[in-house]
Amino acid sequence: MAIDSNAAVQEFVDCLLTVLSAELDAPANRGIDAGPLLDGLRSGAEPAGEAHENGQPTPDNLPDAARTALAGPPAVRALTDAFIRIAPDIPWYQRPEPAFPDFMGGHANAFIVSPRGVEKRAKTIVGATWMAPGLQYPDHHHPPEELYIALSDGEWRQDEAPWRSPGLGGLVHNPGNVTHSMRSKSEPLLTIWCLWT
Repeated sequence: MAIDSNAAVQEFVDCLLTVLSAELDAPANRGIDAGPLLDGLRSGAEPAGEAHENGQPTPDNLPDAARTALAGPPAVRALTDAFIRIAPDIPWYQRPEPAFPDFMGGHANAFIVSPRGVEKRAKTIVGATWMAPGLQYPDHHHPPEELYIALSDGEWRQDEAPWRSPGLGGLVHNPGNVTHSMRSKSEPLLTIWCLWT
């Protein structure tokens, strides 16, 4: 791994904590108990130790997806800039969905904080997703709670609820095991996601 996880990734985590702390303090998000996530992000980092198999290259048009965030509020700009600096050196992969060939060819996920990422932190996984314009991430669910931070214009849905846009830097909270999806619009989608137990 070409990056120094004690510097570049720590800067990314610090920026992530700044955005999360501000958003979780907003009235609409005060019911989210993300204390374990914040504690995990503040815990000491360890080398990940596992390489992700079948790694993918960094998406070519990642800067296009980040353009809106880089013109956004200062905390969102700082998070996006820190992410762009580490993006070429984190393990990217594709979610296997052979029934959705357009999705397969138009998305990439990356692990940052994870046993399969750059470093490990207590009970916390942080990653990113990039999607080409006009795609929907297939419905899925998982036991850990999850927060998305929108770094470009996109929409999220839970179960059969209507699609909604959280706005630049906004949060989407998925309780454990809720079925959820996201979709890009006319521009590529870029989002940071956090899972915790």
